[in-house]
Amino acid sequence: MAPDPPSVPVKRGVGAIETGMALLDVLAAAAGPLALKDIAAKAGMPPAKAHRYLASFAATGMVVQEHRSGRYDLGPAALRLGVAALGRHDAVKQACERLSTLRDTIRATCFVAGWSDRGPLVLRWEDSLRPVTVIVSVGSILPLLTSATGRAFLGFLPDSRYRTLLDAPDHRPGLPAEATRERAAALRHETRQTGFGRATGDLQAGINALSAPVYSAFDTMVGAVTALGPAEDFDASPHGATAQALRDFVRMVSPGNPID
Repeated sequence: MAPDPPSVPVKRGVGAIETGMALLDVLAAAAGPLALKDIAAKAGMPPAKAHRYLASFAATGMVVQEHRSGRYDLGPAALRLGVAALGRHDAVKQACERLSTLRDTIRATCFVAGWSDRGPLVLRWEDSLRPVTVIVSVGSILPLLTSATGRAFLGFLPDSRYRTLLDAPDHRPGLPAEATRERAAALRHETRQTGFGRATGDLQAGINALSAPVYSAFDTMVGAVTALGPAEDFDASPHGATAQALRDFVRMVSPGNPID
């Protein structure tokens, strides 16, 4: 019997999944919705080909198209996947599962956020017995400079992780680019000094908030736990009882957390 011929590696072209992921990666990295021609150019493919994939993604909710401008953005299905993936970090998962305990301890609304390509993303929300009316919810992207959560990430993430986001309209509170960077540097210093991201009516008038970092087993910030409430009865001091409860909570869900 003749010996079997030697096996020859089969060269495969880029498949449909890889092609589609290239388009989703472009949208994920963008600061906002993009036109078809820009998506195609960044993904290195003809617009007609990109359009076919984007139409299929739109049918599944992975992508949405703005009616007026025709630009594309990530859709609700992509958001659900992102929330699920971020929530699987061990420390973040622990924080989400135990969040109601913190809410009951401090009698305030609390939420957990993870880091996404667009900034802090709200993953889990627990209303207090007296829920407050706020402009954020699960799936919201929070601004870096005006939210307590954003300031926590500014303080404890490597600046390389968020530097490019400071040019995005969602994270620039009406300031020129240079002023935005100076403000970010000042907030980073303040947050590292106090151990918390703090906001006193900055994101929403009449609402105070405190946010503490959550770390992985490798001492990398992977999330933030934030408490908030009406300014008249929510103590946003880094030395108050709410701050101490936040310290205790993040130590519990991420042992070795360096927060003082």
